[in-house]
Amino acid sequence: MKQIIILLLFSNMMLAQISNVHRNKESYTQDEFPYKGVRAIQIDEVNFVDKEDNVFIFSKIEKNANPDKMYFQRFTKDQNGWILKSFVEISYDGIISSWGSRKAFADYDGDQSVDALFIYGLYDANFIQKSVHLIYSTKEQFYTIEASVSDGFKKNKFSANFNKLDSRSKKKILEYWNKLDKADQS
Repeated sequence: MKQIIILLLFSNMMLAQISNVHRNKESYTQDEFPYKGVRAIQIDEVNFVDKEDNVFIFSKIEKNANPDKMYFQRFTKDQNGWILKSFVEISYDGIISSWGSRKAFADYDGDQSVDALFIYGLYDANFIQKSVHLIYSTKEQFYTIEASVSDGFKKNKFSANFNKLDSRSKKKILEYWNKLDKADQS
């Protein structure tokens, strides 16, 4: 019994290492975080306690622009302030929508750096879903998975670098992806 309690305490300590900070979106100014879009649509501050501070920002261009553009940027704090670690631009002739409630933060590869995954969807002008996408961020790298409505989300397309992921991270990402309800029911 004592071993089980110790294991549970250790497990909880490992999980507690990553924290998600909640602040008012307006407190993340472009002076401090020079995000590319004109409006921030999703911001997550996620830290590995006493190791690393990160801010993940999804921003977009002006409303009703065609093609629509969304930017994903990862900022990490160093001794001089917040620096841009990685950046992805998504462009689509339709609507791009971040699924703000579908995300996960962990340290899958055990390197004491935050690993994050986010979901977004592509829609036509009538807001009919066309596809769903996962972005996985680790340090300076991004990895992606996508699936299309046209085949019932049966065929996955992976980014060219996806096979370079370590096996533990790949396993955790695929577990999340395979459990995800990919059809937007809104």
